[in-house]
Amino acid sequence: MLNQRPELNDTAAMLMVTAAREYALSIGVPQNIAVVDAGGRLLAFCRMQGAKFHSIETSTMKAITAASIAAPTGGAPADFGLLLGVATQGQFTNLKGGLPVLIEGQLAGAIGVGSGAPDEDIAVAQAGIDALMKALES
Repeated sequence: MLNQRPELNDTAAMLMVTAAREYALSIGVPQNIAVVDAGGRLLAFCRMQGAKFHSIETSTMKAITAASIAAPTGGAPADFGLLLGVATQGQFTNLKGGLPVLIEGQLAGAIGVGSGAPDEDIAVAQAGIDALMKALES
């Protein structure tokens, strides 16, 4: 009767932010990095020096959207994504850079990254997830 699922906590979120930040430094792209739990609540955030300040909100919305749909952001048709953004008063974004964190096939949270090119944002987010998965294997 009760749901039992893994969910990110502050320790996992900080590990992800740290790994994502390190990767962003290695590619020379300052980023805004947000990690949320499965309900879209912010657990950790980092604005690297030089990251675009408008991407503070978009990185957070990328994480919330990825948690909401349990899928990467940026995959909706452009006009549909725009309509969802308006209908949710900006709470849904179709920008690339949000990735869900799935553990044993269940949503545990999400990470959103913004300030670079879409492929850079995705790679930085993936570095955070990869670090978490490696830590969970140990």
